[in-house]
Amino acid sequence: MPVPFLGCMLLVANFYGLPPRALPSIQAVEGGAPGVVHHDANGTDDLGVMQVNTNWIEPLVRVTHLTPLAVRTRLIVDPCFNIAAAGAILRLYLSKTHDLLLAIGDYHSHTPLLNQAYQSTVLAAARRLFTAAGR
Repeated sequence: MPVPFLGCMLLVANFYGLPPRALPSIQAVEGGAPGVVHHDANGTDDLGVMQVNTNWIEPLVRVTHLTPLAVRTRLIVDPCFNIAAAGAILRLYLSKTHDLLLAIGDYHSHTPLLNQAYQSTVLAAARRLFTAAGR
């Protein structure tokens, strides 16, 4: 199964010290793509390739020194910017939890049942992506 934007994912994983299979596995579950905006029931949006939630726009503004509109636009249309944001978010959670699966679950939700379900879904995606071809 091809992984879209694998080069960006590997670069970001290396930069943030993440396992190289984490971001592709999350993306396989999130199912995002450039230009995709998913409206959530809570009034937020999930944006782009990695479906980065709009709750992250203000923290990203502080780090990038871009305007909120520029961050939102780039999250939607720039796959590598979106992947870099997702990598930073995952690194933040991993630094807090020191547990990769919990950090992956936190990427989706801090609610324990939703977190655990997401962990399982991402693990299943990783198995599909990386064991089917003997990789």
